[in-house]
Amino acid sequence: MTHPRLAVSEMCTYRWTFAEELTLWDELGIRQVGLLLNKIEDHGRDAVAAALKERAAVATTVITRNFDLAAPETWDATRATLDRAIDIAAEFGGCPYFTPGRPDGRTFDELAAALAQAVAPCAAYAESRGVRLAIEPTLRADQSFVHTLREAIAVADRAGIGLIADLGNSWPEDGVEDTVRRAGSRIAVVQLCDVVTGTAEPPPPGDRAVPGDGDLDLTRFVAAALDAGYTGAFELELVGPRIEAEGHASATRRAVERANTLLERVLP
Repeated sequence: MTHPRLAVSEMCTYRWTFAEELTLWDELGIRQVGLLLNKIEDHGRDAVAAALKERAAVATTVITRNFDLAAPETWDATRATLDRAIDIAAEFGGCPYFTPGRPDGRTFDELAAALAQAVAPCAAYAESRGVRLAIEPTLRADQSFVHTLREAIAVADRAGIGLIADLGNSWPEDGVEDTVRRAGSRIAVVQLCDVVTGTAEPPPPGDRAVPGDGDLDLTRFVAAALDAGYTGAFELELVGPRIEAEGHASATRRAVERANTLLERVLP
């Protein structure tokens, strides 16, 4: 049986259709899922809602687009997209989130101020709908000027939103478990994966592994989240060449099995 606090993101099978994912989720007994806004809209919002309701499933996250911080003239269109994700989260559950936006030559503080300005109407709308909005720091410089959890805390506080604590992006940080504890109630969702670090060259951003195949201490990361008071789902997010080489179905099956074992051991 799947652990009640385990979730699986559509990023684990991002090349698949929503219908294909349903078959795997049913096989694995997954009842908490991380969704992608574009897949929801491709499959049809009503059809997704019906499929989740039929399975008594809920969303843990809804991934949406980020802002082009250098182009304020595009912000209204991005806000409209983000508001659709907020509406979906209000119906399906979950936390809409996005990466903070790529750097454009301005200072970190200037970019943080721009993001706060860009997202402010959406943050207010999310609050009115009872939805938690969040950013995800990422190691990918083409997607974000925020690369660490430490930075994400400052940016999230400035924007008045939450953050995603993703081990796949935060593992290189010194003392990351202490930072998770400091993040505390700012954490909207915790995401899990593994990374193979014992190589001659540092692994590229996004090169993730099935839990147990890499070198990260997932137990310490989960324990730190619990110490921070986190009570939500632990969401698997597996992407990259290792996952592609094995195949999404096989990697997800193994990840669910190992994450189940981990959560059963660590959670009270």
